[in-house]
Amino acid sequence: MKRALIILAIVIVVLGAALPFAPVDFLKAPLERSLARALGRKIEVDSVSLTLFSGPGFSLDGVTIHEDPRAGIEPFAYANTLDARLDPLALLQGRLEFSSLHLNDATFNLVKPDDAPWNFQLLLNQTSAPRLPALKMRGGRVNFKFGQTKSVLFFDDTDLDISPGAGSGMDLRFSGAPARTDRSAQNFGHFFVRGTSTPSAAGQRLNLRIELEPSSLDAVARLFAQSGVDLKGIVSLDAQVAGEPSSLNVNGIVQLEGGGQWRLAYKGKLDLVGQTLDVQTVNPAANSPLNIHVSARNLLSRPEWDLAADLTEAPVASAVDAARKLGAPLPEKLTAAGFLNGSVRYGNTDGLGGNVELRDVVMGLPDASPLKAATATVFLKKDTVLVGPVTVALGEAKESAEVEATYQSGDGGGLEVKLSTRRMNLADMRAYGFADVPMLVRATGGTWRGSLKYARPMDVSAGAHAREAASLPMWSGEFEVQNTQVPVDGLADPVRLLTAAVSVKPEGVAVTRIKAKAGAVSFSGDYRWDAEAAKAASFRIRVEEADAKEVERLFRPTLSREGGLFARTLGLGASDAVPEWLAKRKAEGTLALQSLTAADTQLSGTARLTWNGPSVTFSGVDAKMGDAALGGELRIDLSGRAPAYAFAGKLEDLPYKGGKLDFNGKFDAAGTGLALVSSIKANGTVRGRSLALSPDSEYRRGSGRFALSMTPAGPLWKLSGLELSQGSDTFAGDGVVQADGKLALDLHRNQDK
Repeated sequence: MKRALIILAIVIVVLGAALPFAPVDFLKAPLERSLARALGRKIEVDSVSLTLFSGPGFSLDGVTIHEDPRAGIEPFAYANTLDARLDPLALLQGRLEFSSLHLNDATFNLVKPDDAPWNFQLLLNQTSAPRLPALKMRGGRVNFKFGQTKSVLFFDDTDLDISPGAGSGMDLRFSGAPARTDRSAQNFGHFFVRGTSTPSAAGQRLNLRIELEPSSLDAVARLFAQSGVDLKGIVSLDAQVAGEPSSLNVNGIVQLEGGGQWRLAYKGKLDLVGQTLDVQTVNPAANSPLNIHVSARNLLSRPEWDLAADLTEAPVASAVDAARKLGAPLPEKLTAAGFLNGSVRYGNTDGLGGNVELRDVVMGLPDASPLKAATATVFLKKDTVLVGPVTVALGEAKESAEVEATYQSGDGGGLEVKLSTRRMNLADMRAYGFADVPMLVRATGGTWRGSLKYARPMDVSAGAHAREAASLPMWSGEFEVQNTQVPVDGLADPVRLLTAAVSVKPEGVAVTRIKAKAGAVSFSGDYRWDAEAAKAASFRIRVEEADAKEVERLFRPTLSREGGLFARTLGLGASDAVPEWLAKRKAEGTLALQSLTAADTQLSGTARLTWNGPSVTFSGVDAKMGDAALGGELRIDLSGRAPAYAFAGKLEDLPYKGGKLDFNGKFDAAGTGLALVSSIKANGTVRGRSLALSPDSEYRRGSGRFALSMTPAGPLWKLSGLELSQGSDTFAGDGVVQADGKLALDLHRNQDK
């Protein structure tokens, strides 16, 4: 017995393995006719093979299920393979019928003709066979077609089960990922449908439960919107649908998640034949502040939908919370109070409509005065949102501003905000999102008054031409600032603007009528910079009074990268790298000094200053040192750890020994403080007039060369090639001016003069 069973098993295995290779093409025509009776449609098959292990039946390759002539000429479905399982009872009765059809790698076309029901309704209503076999599809695709036009919408990764149910009904199971043919990225989540279809006097009656798995709200909106949107959060849906395809009752729950959870109940009607949907929210309270109505047309061909929201004393706080969770860039700690009344409509073809009135609005941030508005109206029309003008009060109404905003979507649109005030704290302005105004972007404290306009076109991108401040092309206006501080790279103290007038334009910014202080140094003037970073800023600065030590202290972060005494001793903290801000600095203009005190010397004058990265040049120096005149060019090299100075020019009419001296030469020094003084070196020519070098020796004229160096005791002057005139006599020789100021000359009379 055991041996017989083994032999039988071997026979079955061999038979099952051999059956697919059996020559059964003669069965192709009968199978096509049998399938045509079962589906009510013409069937074409490329090849046929027998199967045994998965159930007695056939495996059909290259299967085309043609369409009902009433629905068109394009095939209803195509499958690479179709596994057809035989109905054993029908086979015993001599009929070739099937219990199930399993389509692999299949594509279905669901068609709604202009003057006939859906083709799937025609399939369910077919009467060629006593009972429709169970249909299965895994990982297929479902297209939609209306008349002769194929929809951009389709379902991918589709699983479908249609099986006989109770009585003459059918059990339906469906899951698929909706997608669009005009989008490359497909991430819309999955729909799940399960339920029954039963015959009725009006046709097939559906009773379905529809679910949308938790999906990105942004992705779902993109499924139905022609243009992109940017929404945050997760949406899921649960709906019960019952009735004939042309009049389905719909009710269910839509759930939004994102920083919280909202559940909205809804009910309405769905017409699959006419492709329309009409639903509205179901509110448990009669006086609910929010009612939403959604209607849609051409659902599966070219969706057109409208959403209307009616607001009745709706809290502003709830609206702000909802906007933030949906992706609006609102400050996290922004608080809001007040009420909303009105209606808002949006359609994917007609755009926005309606208007909303805000009443008794109060908004606040932890570090800002409360912002209050008694009333404000928001107007919505097509692709435009207009707010104001509205008067906004800050704090206890000591400060106020007029605000007007316009937003327009689409190409050529964008956001525009106008703001004008007689007085507003800069801290409040920054707190409420106006932190990137040119010149004010780094300002702290103080107040401003004037008007500003912010404009950001829709086509502005982060990759636009680089500018010193990315916001320059977005801001324009005229305003004044008072008592504000602006930190400047390379200065030890921030610049305190006592008052200044600012003009902001797309091409650049001008700060004029400046009255300011940096440390103990007061100055005035103006400063301008261009939107193009390659162009140098221009300035005109006038300093009333300054001390050289204070100036050196202010500019120490620029002049020296040696660190402190401890750092220098241990070799720590010093850097040879030029800071980025210094490498990028480009400025040129005029500098006027009314009085600069260095030790016992006072200097006044003007110069042209050109600053290009680590190179600073004072050209056209025209200065006074007491009665002496100083002219020439000073170059400062900031590329090393300590600054290096080089001056070439002349000093004229310097009082000395009752006469005047003129120097013409070069001056070099490096370092700061005492190191700077000890490094001084100079050489050049010197000329003198009316010099009383000793009580009994007065020289009418003199000339020669000089060399200056520093010693621990003080400056040492070496004089060479001297020629002095005294009366009709001339003298030649050399000399030295000691550190104590004593002059020693070694002269001899020229005999040939």
